[in-house]
Amino acid sequence: MQRAHTTIPGPLPLLLLLMALSLALCACASSKAGLKSPELPARHWLEEAPGVPVENKAKLEAAVPNLYDPSKVFSFEDCVFLTIQQSPLLVNSAVELEIKRVALTNAVWKYLPEPRMTLTVSNNLTRYNMDHKDTPGDYGQTKFQVGFYAAFPNPVATYFEHQVQKAMVNLAIATHRKAVGEAIYKIAQAYLQLQAQSNIVKAQQELLPLGKELVDYWQQVESVEGRQGVSLNLAQQHQRELELMLEQTRMRETMQRTQLKILAGVEPQQRLNVDTDSADGILAGFDGRKLTWENRWPATEDDLLLRGQVKLADYNIMVAWAQYLPDMSLSLNNNPPSGQYQPASGSEDTFLHFNISFPLVDWGRRYRGVQTARMQKAQAFHEMARKRTDYSNNWLQAEQRVSLAETELKLAKTRLDTAAMQYKEAHISFNEGIEQFPEVAKRHEAEVQARVAYIKADLECRLARLEWMYVANLLQERFLGLPAKEIL
Repeated sequence: MQRAHTTIPGPLPLLLLLMALSLALCACASSKAGLKSPELPARHWLEEAPGVPVENKAKLEAAVPNLYDPSKVFSFEDCVFLTIQQSPLLVNSAVELEIKRVALTNAVWKYLPEPRMTLTVSNNLTRYNMDHKDTPGDYGQTKFQVGFYAAFPNPVATYFEHQVQKAMVNLAIATHRKAVGEAIYKIAQAYLQLQAQSNIVKAQQELLPLGKELVDYWQQVESVEGRQGVSLNLAQQHQRELELMLEQTRMRETMQRTQLKILAGVEPQQRLNVDTDSADGILAGFDGRKLTWENRWPATEDDLLLRGQVKLADYNIMVAWAQYLPDMSLSLNNNPPSGQYQPASGSEDTFLHFNISFPLVDWGRRYRGVQTARMQKAQAFHEMARKRTDYSNNWLQAEQRVSLAETELKLAKTRLDTAAMQYKEAHISFNEGIEQFPEVAKRHEAEVQARVAYIKADLECRLARLEWMYVANLLQERFLGLPAKEIL
């Protein structure tokens, strides 16, 4: 620690003026402390929208105004930019970014000394020299001194702490981009699921007229035969079952829309018209089998964050080494050094003192600090290797899930084709008078159920491909671009 210090004797009026000024400042601070703490302004952290490429700024700024346009239908891209603007999922990382920016500003100001003022009031507790011949005339009187000094920080440590904070801001931007990428992934999942639920609703709606026709059929049969059997009751029960199945699917669709609103930061009661057909373009052009995880790993935010941790560890090592520098101070006062005492009747001299202070024994504290910083760097290297291995494993698992989902989709397509052929055969037999209507209705319902199963299998396949696309960082890259490698 370096210090510049000056001590100046002053009269009582100056002391009273300074005390009055201090009391005024304290009163001002007390009045401000009683005020309500300011809250974070709504979306104030989105003014710069860190991590969003310049070419997407216009779409980003138009997202919220479009929310209040009743005729606006939000495509997947529109909903992504709306989510970036106001999703509650992104608040924590965005506020953390603001905190790091404030810390960076604080690190810059640490280069400058911190001026301080001291007030000293002195008086004798004992007066043994009152009658001595060399005793000055003001002996035994109250003395007032006003002092000023400025503490200078360790220049080497301050420089590397500044570099640390700059890196922390950049890493906070990368962390925020990663959070935005996770939000984009969830929005894409919601759109695919909404589209599938909408298709399932359309398929199940075909069964309602079929159930009614089956009830009418058994009413005619039993009225002709003049009997009351269980077939009509069963048909009515089955019709009610079909209605409940459709209601269940619609409720799931409503829940998916509510979840999408929550992700986008929209009130659940607010209207949000979405274009589910835009989900077809989410996976357009993606083929994970043409990619390798070795090529995609450097394009991920995780790689940037881990390399940044290694860089931070380097800076922390230098900060630890900087603790070996001695403390230095510069003082300006009227305290004479040894051998330069003034006579009692003389005038006080002013002296400039340059002091260097370093411990003779610090019990290994600085050495342990350097070793700790080195071990933290080794830990960062091991974490990078572990994350890289985890990424390769996640890539392999995503590829396997896609392969499994594609096999299940083929199986569902085969079953759908079989059910469609059986329904077609039953329909032809019914037209030829060979088959009864209940059998045709049964085959038709089986074909619809097979179609629903195919839609679900297709959804699982698309979700698996979406996960692979997310792991490859291509989904996020479409909106955010590549990570900013130049920050390191």
